[in-house]
Amino acid sequence: MISYQSIVKYRKIFALVHIFLLLPWPLWGKAWALEPNYQLENNLAAGILGIPALWTLNPGINGLGLTGKGQTVAVADAGLDGGNMETLHPDLKDRLTGVKDFSGDGWGDPNGHGTHIAGSIVGTGAKSQGYIRGMAPEAGLYFQATYNEAEKNLRIPSVYDLLNDAYNAPGQPRIHVNSWGANFSDGIYDWNSYSLDKFVWDHPDMVVLKSAGNGYKTAKPFVSSPGSAKNAVTVGSTEGVRGIDTGSDNPGQVVGFSSRGTFDGRIKPEVLAPGTWILSTRKTNPNLEGDNYIGVYNQYYGYMSGTSMSTALTAGSLALLRQYLVQKGLSPSAAQMKALLIFGTRILPGVSGSDQGFGRVDAERSIIAMDQGDVKVLDEKGLNTGEELTYTYTSNGQPFRVVMAYTDYPKTPGIGKDLVNDLDVKVTGPDGKEVYWGNGYIDGDHLNNTEGILIDKPQKGETYTIEVSASEVVHGPQPFALVYGSLPWQGTLSEVHDNELTFNDGQTLRVNQEVTIRLTDGSAATEAAINEIPAGAEVYLVYGEEGEISHLDALYNTIHSKLQAKEGSNQLVIEDGTRWSLAEEAKIFVGDNELQWSELPLEAEIELTVNPGDDKVWRVEVKNLPDNSPYYSLPLSEKDITIAIQNSRSSGKVVLSAADPEDTSKPVTLAFAAGLASKLVSNGLPVELRLPGLSIEIPVGEFGRIGKSEEGAQLQLRVAWQTVGEQSLPAADPFMYLRPVGKLVEIRPTLVWPDGSQLAISSSNSFLKVTITSPLGSTAGLNLQRLGTYRYSELSQVWGLVNIDYNPDTGRSTFYTNRFGKFGILEASRTFEDITDHWARTDIEIMAARQIVRGMAPQTFAPDLTVTRGQFTAMLVRTLGLSEESVSPAEFSDLPGDYWCAGAVGTAVKMGLVSGYGDGTFGANDPITREQMAAMLVRAMRYGTEKNLNESALNPIHFTDEENISSWARSSVAIVAQEGLMKGREAGGFAPQEFTTRAEAAVVMVRLLSYRGNNW
Repeated sequence: MISYQSIVKYRKIFALVHIFLLLPWPLWGKAWALEPNYQLENNLAAGILGIPALWTLNPGINGLGLTGKGQTVAVADAGLDGGNMETLHPDLKDRLTGVKDFSGDGWGDPNGHGTHIAGSIVGTGAKSQGYIRGMAPEAGLYFQATYNEAEKNLRIPSVYDLLNDAYNAPGQPRIHVNSWGANFSDGIYDWNSYSLDKFVWDHPDMVVLKSAGNGYKTAKPFVSSPGSAKNAVTVGSTEGVRGIDTGSDNPGQVVGFSSRGTFDGRIKPEVLAPGTWILSTRKTNPNLEGDNYIGVYNQYYGYMSGTSMSTALTAGSLALLRQYLVQKGLSPSAAQMKALLIFGTRILPGVSGSDQGFGRVDAERSIIAMDQGDVKVLDEKGLNTGEELTYTYTSNGQPFRVVMAYTDYPKTPGIGKDLVNDLDVKVTGPDGKEVYWGNGYIDGDHLNNTEGILIDKPQKGETYTIEVSASEVVHGPQPFALVYGSLPWQGTLSEVHDNELTFNDGQTLRVNQEVTIRLTDGSAATEAAINEIPAGAEVYLVYGEEGEISHLDALYNTIHSKLQAKEGSNQLVIEDGTRWSLAEEAKIFVGDNELQWSELPLEAEIELTVNPGDDKVWRVEVKNLPDNSPYYSLPLSEKDITIAIQNSRSSGKVVLSAADPEDTSKPVTLAFAAGLASKLVSNGLPVELRLPGLSIEIPVGEFGRIGKSEEGAQLQLRVAWQTVGEQSLPAADPFMYLRPVGKLVEIRPTLVWPDGSQLAISSSNSFLKVTITSPLGSTAGLNLQRLGTYRYSELSQVWGLVNIDYNPDTGRSTFYTNRFGKFGILEASRTFEDITDHWARTDIEIMAARQIVRGMAPQTFAPDLTVTRGQFTAMLVRTLGLSEESVSPAEFSDLPGDYWCAGAVGTAVKMGLVSGYGDGTFGANDPITREQMAAMLVRAMRYGTEKNLNESALNPIHFTDEENISSWARSSVAIVAQEGLMKGREAGGFAPQEFTTRAEAAVVMVRLLSYRGNNW
């Protein structure tokens, strides 16, 4: 009888042969000679904002598309990279036109925020082959550094002076970015708002952007100061599309943290842009403790979230809009730029106007409406009270939008209403009866100096009258900007048939052959025929005077990679670890032949066609097949499991073993039918899976996750080994060298159904006990004290430390994890420039390699600086391998929950390692005395062990200054001295009240590790 496993095996082989035969001759005839491109366009926010279409737009003058050339953006932020032109990030080095240091202590970036902001605007992508770049990669950057390290605060001059400095800076910046906010004002029109408004009133061509703030779900939900300024463009955040968490999977939703609204009810923010998991430039000399990255891509790029990120993306979009207007011979005002930006925004369905303002930025809609459509962009000189100007517009039957914006006179805080000069806009229909007022207010909006009107279904061929009137102008005349015309139509293409386009909402549109079509793939554009537009492209349509389609822009992205896993029925995991969801209409092809989801083979080289607006995959093409038999299958029969269950009654666990494969260079699959899981659950004991060089102990509850829907499936644990030689592996710390001990191991559990469909299991509900065994002799020549177990993060693409409990006698490392992936036993090397000749160099390097101590700066350790209570507590927690608590203990009034060592202190208090002062404070920044350190060390010596420290057997203290040792510390000093963890100082004294250096603390930690290793 043919076994179930054999059926699955032969079905897979048949499927691969079948797919191979379906490949077109030019492809399979030379399939194995292909050189796949595994690069990925990672700056997904650009696609959401329509930016790639502008990069490829033919501008006529420079021939390079809209890239920000000729524009300079000023940024006021904490600092920029290392504050040194020689070592400035390569993506920013050629873009910087000047720096002004308002901080007083240099223009370096304390936390990565300013560097990230700058990269999102003008980053060239030099260190990513152009894949991760800013919105305006050829614009100039003028940077104003404001963070003072000693004061731990921003030194912001008056907003007027800040803007004035930028206005007169090299490159003549006319866009200014402020991703900072004052914490003393919450949606109130204050003196910062006044200062900003006055500057723009005096300099009407300066566009000033302000982040809305990240405090919506707090006691201060309104926009932060000076975001309430009338003449600012205040920017809030939508979610991104990376799908990393629930805050990054829906670009049509305002993210929860994004602040909104003002105290008097004005529209703030005006616009939105993506703000979660934004990928941009990272400091070249990172500070692992102080930097604010939420994820690291590599040593040059990292992820951040916040309205700051949204503001930077919007600033880059504005630089492109301004470049376009200038190339048209215009000198745009701030009001004109604001109105044009708002004209193209996408209104998010189902989101209230108070949350989204005028919608999410779409720079492509703004530009294409001018470049190919009928949109008028006007800067009018002004109106006095009672005056009005009228304009007419003949409708082509498509949605019609009007945006009026003006720079209002600054208002004295606390006196009267915020709006000083009051202009209103309205549209009157062709019958004279239908009247549409700005922002939906009847008889005019008397709060806001930006007003919009959208008419979804105007009457084709009929004339509408637009009227801008001055209700009250106190300081006049009041200039204004007006943008009006038909909005480009937009949708996601699902099918092309002859000259008909069918979209995913079911709408079908016919296109004449005379229509110009521009096809943009990433950052490359071509003129195309209609049948060349791929399904899934984001299409922008411009209509002519008679309502016919006159121009079409289609945007899409192409991604080349390898298929790592399939999750559920619509998610792909590719080689860099990112997940991509298939659109409902997605299709899978080999050549011209369509495949089913279950037939798509793992490890195949694939090409994805992706919609840039929501990053859904619309087409998967198999470009190259995997090996026919990439895995050895080691199926476990029902008999094997039954015997293991019987044996578990004496051993306390079910042990399932696999024999050594014939070819150890190939991965192994340990497989058994999922229907056997119920037997394991009923037995109630943990299950240990043993493979060559690896064992995994799984709580039995994990098998309870396999329900009736998985009947007939196999649970496969795939284990692959990889030899990487002597090469250095990437670490989160770019100055750390990681060298593998033996082979790396990759663990991938998967459910596989009889039809070939699969579900990759990326994490477990419980922590699993994993033991990796390195070959004997593999540690020869290595420093055993620098060995640890590391896990590779597909998100950040670096190796992170899991634990440091490696046993050189057995070659084993045992750790607990609830995440699967790639693991390895690695030797770490880390040094600092200022310890070359230091007496404690060896111990400092050991502790740095084990990530127990860190530098004060990327390349300096400062060994002779005094160690603080907070620093020593953090070292102690890391030495013991403890996880840090997420919040600090409530009893310490001087320790905020977000302070760098609050998590370590919380853990140390919970575990009884430290305590605070009697007045309810902890004193994290106080120097630690030697007797305090002795007391904490003794608690650490006792932690987790049943061995008693017999104080009655202690030798008498023989320090010359023993009378100075506090009574509460005498036994602790005796213990650490007797066990060799601490020694006396010069002249035979212990110096109990003196302080300890960072170097001495590192040495003590090495001795603590040695003590615990010998006494457990």
